[in-house]
Amino acid sequence: MATMNSHDEQNDTMKLTQSCDKTKLFRKEDLNLEPVNGMKTIGLVNTSFSEELGAGIGVFEDCSIPWHITYDEVIYILEGHFTLRVGDKVFEADPGDVLWIPRDTKIVYEAQERVTFFYSVLPAGNAPSTAKRIDYAAKTELNKV
Repeated sequence: MATMNSHDEQNDTMKLTQSCDKTKLFRKEDLNLEPVNGMKTIGLVNTSFSEELGAGIGVFEDCSIPWHITYDEVIYILEGHFTLRVGDKVFEADPGDVLWIPRDTKIVYEAQERVTFFYSVLPAGNAPSTAKRIDYAAKTELNKV
């Protein structure tokens, strides 16, 4: 059985402290989710936190947005009815549904009503909303508990 020496314990404590310092809390009430021209995406986890994983909250409303994604994307529908078009295929998603979209896919995001969603992308630097280096938590002091 391996035992930890005081040096290992200090390293583990330092790593835990660094992880705690980097952990962020984003509160919904502090986010401006009003769409502009039918859409709004806020890349909360962006390249200021991670070069690899990006994530955020978005809203689509009364829009049809053609897009060619250059990143892998997962979309989790929080509210509303969402349509994703990929070529001739149509994917209809409602609250609780999850969409997976592989990189290098030409798509059309569509919403006839207000749709709120969580999204995650990889790599973060390839998606416009998560490529921006913005610390939303620091800007609005969201990480105070």
